[in-house]
Amino acid sequence: MILLVVLGWLSFNIKFLSPVARAIQGFSLSDMYYEIDWQEEGSPEISKEITLIDITELTNRAEIAGVIEDVRKCEPSVIGVDIIFEDQNYDMHGDMVLMDVAESSNAIFAKKLTDYNVKTNSFQNQTRSYFATDRIKEGYVNAIGDMSSTCLRKFSIERSLRGEPQRSFTSLIAEAYSGRSIPTNKTDDRFINYRFIDFPVVSYDSVLANRDLIKGRAVLIGTINEEADMHFTPLGKMAGLKVQAYSVQTIIDLKDIETIPKDLLMVLSILICYITVLLQFHWIRFIKASEKPFCVFLANSNLFLRFITFTWLAILALMTYIAYERLSLYIPMALILTPVILVAEARGIYKAIISGLVKARPDSIFNKSPYLKL
Repeated sequence: MILLVVLGWLSFNIKFLSPVARAIQGFSLSDMYYEIDWQEEGSPEISKEITLIDITELTNRAEIAGVIEDVRKCEPSVIGVDIIFEDQNYDMHGDMVLMDVAESSNAIFAKKLTDYNVKTNSFQNQTRSYFATDRIKEGYVNAIGDMSSTCLRKFSIERSLRGEPQRSFTSLIAEAYSGRSIPTNKTDDRFINYRFIDFPVVSYDSVLANRDLIKGRAVLIGTINEEADMHFTPLGKMAGLKVQAYSVQTIIDLKDIETIPKDLLMVLSILICYITVLLQFHWIRFIKASEKPFCVFLANSNLFLRFITFTWLAILALMTYIAYERLSLYIPMALILTPVILVAEARGIYKAIISGLVKARPDSIFNKSPYLKL
């Protein structure tokens, strides 16, 4: 077991000895859980808190400003604009109109934190709209802190820009809608709950005709069909605006997916690994107690040993799914599977060491070790 713990520690902490860690870096069982949920029969629940306004076809800034103004007239609880207008363009009139609406609408606009520094866990720069001032509310739209993942599974509440705290776009929207303060002392990324829910989408040219889908809601304005703003998620490719909506919904519903602490995960991994070894050992001893040819075959077959192991792991996977569904608790099975995978190697090294001791001293107590028969 000591050897197993050492191997497990090395696999996650020594870069050139971590093929398993690298292999599972982009894997999460939560993706499978969402897929199971979305394969249920029937239509998804439609959100009553969030509405999306699609302005994919609009490029004229004066027209975009007009959409924001139309949304404001429908009396939403909060308006979020998930677009960054970086530079002024040739249409000075459109720039001025958009600037006036941005200052008067009390909407929350997007910005992006850039140049992430791993050592300081802080961003060094930001990209903002040309009209950004202290009077205009802004929140960063980075889906996760360092933007290092290819699949968007998490969001954050607060990040650092050159040592100064910055609030996320989603947290500001959720806070304005719910009217409750959101704790910002947690800097860890939080799982987006892609539960079985969808959001009503209103086209930019039918805002006033859909007042009932806007009044009193959190309204997010952005692009739905813009390829440049599509991202990979556990549900497949998805518009960034929709990812933001799921993040806001997660905060509003207070349905965060919690992850067990790392220290507890390490203890759980070692415990499950130990139980796996005990199951393998005692089942083989039980089978060997029979002299029937088929039982002898099973006792000496690696296939049977694998069957026992995979059956046990399947039971564990089912238990983690139940914990996820009933308790909103995510247990990273990939990290638990790693030491189990290393069991065979650890056992092989152990048997090699004992075999060497037996050959060196035939009368040694190691010659009577029952584990050599495992």
